[in-house]
Amino acid sequence: MLISGLSLIRNGVALGYPFVEAIRSVLPLVDEMVVVVAESEDGSREAVEAIGDPKIRIIDSIWHSRITPKASVLAQQTNLGLLSCRGDWIVYVQGNELFHERDLPQLRTLMTEHLDNPEVEGLLIERLVFYGDYQHFIRTYPDRFKYVVRAFKPWNGVYAITSAMTFSVFESYGERGRALRCVDSGVDMFRYGKLLTPEAMTWKLRNAPHKLRGSDASFEAEAYYRWIGRDCIRRYRGDHPAVMQERIANHPISLDLDDPRWRTQLTGKERRRLLESAFYRRFGLPRWRKGRYTLVGDFVRKDRSAEE
Repeated sequence: MLISGLSLIRNGVALGYPFVEAIRSVLPLVDEMVVVVAESEDGSREAVEAIGDPKIRIIDSIWHSRITPKASVLAQQTNLGLLSCRGDWIVYVQGNELFHERDLPQLRTLMTEHLDNPEVEGLLIERLVFYGDYQHFIRTYPDRFKYVVRAFKPWNGVYAITSAMTFSVFESYGERGRALRCVDSGVDMFRYGKLLTPEAMTWKLRNAPHKLRGSDASFEAEAYYRWIGRDCIRRYRGDHPAVMQERIANHPISLDLDDPRWRTQLTGKERRRLLESAFYRRFGLPRWRKGRYTLVGDFVRKDRSAEE
């Protein structure tokens, strides 16, 4: 069984993304690591090269401004790398996503178990989205209880779609795509896109194709207290991937759940998310509340004792 890793990045240093740590988090699992690096002005390619692992194969690319909608350039870039992967399975991480080292054996076991099972085409990973700092996360759907395909078999016409958050099967490479048939891996994906420094967040709002807010957009650390309602945030007391320890130690932001600056007046959408997420926490995610996948079997119940 050959396992390919796949990632993409552009201006990851300016974005403040842990893209080097993301790549390193999957290297022990994969036999090759394909990284699509678009033209960057901040040393992102050099940072990937500096990892120095012979498994890594860099594909240089250009982000075309004519692609519409603009966020779809992420899928286009992902597919450039996907078509270069040789594995029986592909494990995909974006530049702000990491796997914990303790979960890699479980992923390998599932890939071995389902390698020759045509009914299983991918593995589901649940998002654990950190907010502001590394001690707090968003506890409401869709940031929690949201499953994405992050490991899949590539040989039946699989392509990334929309903003590359998920994949579809275009059987026989035809025109109509369908969702992949997936089992729940029981594994969390550590996602670090909502705890950037004010400088990196401002750069992201001004430049990232899926977050464009205009050239005058700006962000301050205090905005974390207003961006999402206080009741939607929870303390995280678990551990993080080992490759993140240095970045966590140097993170300049530390939120306080007792800080009076928190926005306590919830929007109608936030209240609805809290109610449905409480239901999911107790009874599990209902099958009808699925994303771009077809669930094979049942969702795995997790120990959430580290989440307050």
